[in-house]
Amino acid sequence: MKYIILLVALVMIGWSSGKKKDFDIKAAQKNLVKVKENLYASKTEVSNFQYVSFLNYLKQTNQTEKYNSAKIDSTKWREGMSHNEPFVTYYHSHPALREYPVVNISYEGATLFCQWLTDTYSKSENRKFKKVLFRLPKEEEWVSAAKGGNPAAIYPWEGNDLRNKKGTPRCNFIRDKDDTMGTASIQNDGAEITALVVCYEPNKFGLYNMSGNVAEMLLEKGKTKGGSWLDTEEAMKIDGTGKFSTYNSPSPTIGFRYFMEIIESN
Repeated sequence: MKYIILLVALVMIGWSSGKKKDFDIKAAQKNLVKVKENLYASKTEVSNFQYVSFLNYLKQTNQTEKYNSAKIDSTKWREGMSHNEPFVTYYHSHPALREYPVVNISYEGATLFCQWLTDTYSKSENRKFKKVLFRLPKEEEWVSAAKGGNPAAIYPWEGNDLRNKKGTPRCNFIRDKDDTMGTASIQNDGAEITALVVCYEPNKFGLYNMSGNVAEMLLEKGKTKGGSWLDTEEAMKIDGTGKFSTYNSPSPTIGFRYFMEIIESN
């Protein structure tokens, strides 16, 4: 019942009443921040809207094989979480959830999404760089981005606390094995499962949700970093691991963010 209430509340926010904006490469590029020489990272985890735009492109261009490899398996919401049944139908398609992180996708799907960004960028006459490669990050690249320029950082924010001075949670995670709503639920911000891709405080580089929300895929297949909404406190540490740090199939706890490597600047 609480998840149906969440959906209704999100609709009332008003996203479903606004005009739909098409996702394009300019939006993807604007969402990038520099994390080291010749390497940029997306400020946010890839959203439902971004990923579904990619799937629609595959449909429109009759790339059936790629579509079948990249499509979302929304039935994964049922695995061990029968109370999430409404999300099987609504999570990836409802306008109110378009700015939530995409989950339940394969490594191959995330890789194909990055290839799509690379191809689209290369065709843009107004691109900033001559040649780039969008891809998933290597583990050391992800860690460097999460630290935000502070080699001693334990979390993607200043200090060693999971709440700021005002008592507000700094990320979306599970308090203990019996809690399925995450710390953020105390603040009534709607993060009973995942949270908005722009949520909580960004790190010094301007990256959101480097800890919590969804565990993020790495370039090495089957591995993630950052912990998820269903991981405990220890997994929120940059160097920590969680129960979803390894995987072999799509999951409601796993998503990704794209990085952009500069191959030729001009």
